[in-house]
Amino acid sequence: MKIFKNNNYLVSIIMNCHNGEKYLKKSLNSVLKQSYKNWELIFFDNLSTDKSNFIVQKKILKDKRIKYFKSKKFLNLYEARNQAIEKSKGNFICFLDTDDYWNINKLKIQIDYIK
Repeated sequence: MKIFKNNNYLVSIIMNCHNGEKYLKKSLNSVLKQSYKNWELIFFDNLSTDKSNFIVQKKILKDKRIKYFKSKKFLNLYEARNQAIEKSKGNFICFLDTDDYWNINKLKIQIDYIK
């Protein structure tokens, strides 16, 4: 078990996307509105052909905690998640699909529980 010396844990949020534009704005906004602010979003574009890239690029302009990566070839979900995890720097990792969204206190509740 890893022991951390401070209480300011970085959470890496992994979001894999393949043509997820339908709900992507709502999903991204649920991350941006989190009450727990020490996070990074690893957005892994798995060769989307819709407007997903455009949507996330607009959000990156407003928040530098969002990191964008694009796959060179289409990957199945576990391969895409593993690629995204390799890009993460957080103490903890969680996953958010493009068609899901979080309660505003989701990360805070989880970090408080871990503490």
